[in-house]
Amino acid sequence: MAVTPDAEEFCRVPRPPADLAETAYLRNGYRAILRILVAERHLEAETCDCLLSEFTWDMALAELLRFQTSNNPRLPFKVLDLYAMADALEAEHTEACTE
Repeated sequence: MAVTPDAEEFCRVPRPPADLAETAYLRNGYRAILRILVAERHLEAETCDCLLSEFTWDMALAELLRFQTSNNPRLPFKVLDLYAMADALEAEHTEACTE
């Protein structure tokens, strides 16, 4: 399942499709995971180019175990913690690109 970025914001991970998961909580978690994966890749590659097109929602789903904090299938991770991690990585990337 390909990721199509929002037209108005360059390289911003869009809202996930409704069929990705049954609850908004899970979809928001998968979006945060994808944000983390994209930011990590940007930092590894040391590039300011948008690499979002290289990622799929399936990649976020595949990384669930890495971010899982619970065996509860309805609450497998802490979304706020994932947001904080994604925000920090994106800030690091933005800082590196403004230097």
